[in-house]
Amino acid sequence: MAGILGDALHQSSIVIDAMNELGILVDLSHVGDRTSRDAIAHSKKPVAYTHCFPAAIMEHPRNKSDDMLKLIADKGGFVGIVAYTPFMPKGDDSTVEDVLDGCEHAINLIGEDRVGIGTDFTQGQGVEFFEYLRSDKGVGRPLGARMAKRPDNPKGLDGPTEYVNLTEAMMNRGWSEKRIRKVLGENWLGFLEEVWGG
Repeated sequence: MAGILGDALHQSSIVIDAMNELGILVDLSHVGDRTSRDAIAHSKKPVAYTHCFPAAIMEHPRNKSDDMLKLIADKGGFVGIVAYTPFMPKGDDSTVEDVLDGCEHAINLIGEDRVGIGTDFTQGQGVEFFEYLRSDKGVGRPLGARMAKRPDNPKGLDGPTEYVNLTEAMMNRGWSEKRIRKVLGENWLGFLEEVWGG
């Protein structure tokens, strides 16, 4: 078994090296802690959780622990807070405010320069598409119970056209214009320039 794991780690290292060389972002949103730790330690460029939610707010296999959020940020990485309601405590009853709760948790933990919005919006797709996404490798065994309907987007943030509501909610919380601009996109631009351009 150790040989298999060693081979897998070696192959992963080759892939990460190639991604670094080509300026391809290493996104760890869909992997667990062990793979994240290995990739964060090996990558010569910063990596990201482009769309995740803090496990401290809701335990879910896809949500990330405070330890992992700190580790990725300490190595210059980035955290995009998701607006996918199955990862939030209120599920389909989640609102734009719940998205901001995730943002504020991450900001309080790792600072406002390493956090952005990573909604993971999927527009124009029905329940079949979500069932596909929730199957092993997209076509194998289901990884959860059958869905009666596609997940709702957070109320007040039902797609990109409602970003204005996100901005308004940030203002209502007393966020500075500087923080709002950073989280809505400036942080992403700086981070991606570092990965793609440097």
